[in-house]
Amino acid sequence: MKKTTIACLTMLAVLTLTACGSKTAGGVGSEAGSNAATMNGKTPGAAAGAPEGSAGKKDANASSNLEAGTDTRSNFVFGDYVGNVDPASGAYAWVGMRTGVMESLFRFDENLNVEKNLVKEYSVSDDGLAWTIELRDGVLFQSGNPVDAEAVKASLLRTCSMQSRAAQELNIASIDAEGNTLKITTNTPNPVLPNCLCDPYSGIVDVKSLDDAGNATIGTGPFKLVEYVENQRMELDAFDDYWGGRPASKHVTIRAINDLDASSMALQKGELDACYGLSYDARDLFDGTKGFKISQAATSRVYKIYFNLEHEFTGDPAFRKAICMAVDRENYAKVLVNGAGTPTKTTFPAVTAFSDEASLANVPDFDMEGAKKLLEEHGYRDSDGDGILDKDGEKVSLQIITYGRTGLPQSSQALQSALSQLGIEASVEQLDSTEDRGHAGTFDLSVYAEVTLPTGDPYSYLMNSYGTDGTNNFGRYSNAEVDALLGELAVEFDTGRRAELAKQIDKTVLADNSYCNMFHLNMYMAMKDTVEGLEQSPVDYYHITAQTCVK
Repeated sequence: MKKTTIACLTMLAVLTLTACGSKTAGGVGSEAGSNAATMNGKTPGAAAGAPEGSAGKKDANASSNLEAGTDTRSNFVFGDYVGNVDPASGAYAWVGMRTGVMESLFRFDENLNVEKNLVKEYSVSDDGLAWTIELRDGVLFQSGNPVDAEAVKASLLRTCSMQSRAAQELNIASIDAEGNTLKITTNTPNPVLPNCLCDPYSGIVDVKSLDDAGNATIGTGPFKLVEYVENQRMELDAFDDYWGGRPASKHVTIRAINDLDASSMALQKGELDACYGLSYDARDLFDGTKGFKISQAATSRVYKIYFNLEHEFTGDPAFRKAICMAVDRENYAKVLVNGAGTPTKTTFPAVTAFSDEASLANVPDFDMEGAKKLLEEHGYRDSDGDGILDKDGEKVSLQIITYGRTGLPQSSQALQSALSQLGIEASVEQLDSTEDRGHAGTFDLSVYAEVTLPTGDPYSYLMNSYGTDGTNNFGRYSNAEVDALLGELAVEFDTGRRAELAKQIDKTVLADNSYCNMFHLNMYMAMKDTVEGLEQSPVDYYHITAQTCVK
């Protein structure tokens, strides 16, 4: 895994837009165009069974304009993480959804409520096991193939066979498909199946149109992938037979840029139209500045510390509590992300029904002197006068790992400084991704950021992070009481009871400081004030839409 220094800049999102054309999203356009996508210089196989012409209803004016070569829509260049758009690809399943290539059956509104997307109607049986879903009529894949129940079945089963988190959360026993009617039966009652079907891993792909490497690149979104160069760029063409209307931009380029300072300067100089993923120090350059605007949203993304509970020092509850006491949440939220953080002890934002910070009596406030005293009381002392604590003859030396997401390197440096004040030696290693090291357990502390309500409900996060067999349980946490509560939460349909269970689980896990939550993040995008249709979403899944353009 490629390493970078702690000061190295993270992957950045930059987008360059030009003026919207005269035809905007709202009417269905004409021909779908080429289906081919070049992956690292290789062209995938042609879509199987794709019709030669488009099958959707067309807007006559839009069609005639395109045929006459007078399409005045603009190109659109967006900087974001450049990766595989395949929803089954793992940790970066959200790439396809952010870029407007993939869509899921359901989606979230701005308040994290589930709403129908590719679905017309749905219902659940009295026993909570069988979900009947009626698909929206007339939806096409970018290949031209129809999105019917058989296609959706193939997509979901493929993802579950490749993505362990999807298989665990969807918990599908069987899928029956007939026409546009899908019947999903789960192994046990799954009260949040529609929520899970909002997650990017549930993006619906055309399994008949996989590329030569077996990747799914064809979805139902307003833009279709035509070229992908790893770690450099992605090229997308408008899908004019998009069920939601003809896209306002005719082409989108996704570019990966690693230099945050350079991107801020480019936006200021007018070379770029908008940026996603800028540092929080740059926020003041554009917020309230003439000619620019920002879009910002409070999110459930929590910045936290994973402790490796299997290691000697971090396996000690008193040691972990002392470290939590050395974390200055208020200043971290104010300084490290330029005021865009909300300090927290709880896993979930205070505005949700799943948060109860008042009940977390065992989670300490910032108290550096108290932390020093606690360590001394439990046998951590500088016995040889070298400024580094030791216990039972072993120096207390820790390895912190993190990655480049804005605020994480800064949080890691702040933590390293706090540990130094306690007399704890600590090194920081910044990686492209901490996933492999986390699963392998080769770390002491991992400074990490996670969306705690990825499905608008607490179960997914709690199960994956706190469950004994959770896919993101990097700390190796295991508690029979918590596993039992998670089992109850998994099948509970009553929303009030679900909230109480979530709070009880959070309280139990944090009672011995097995994790240390620091702050929740407000995400933002900076852009010229002429940009339209680009809004920061609370779940950070939706960036490019059919409406995205510059007026």
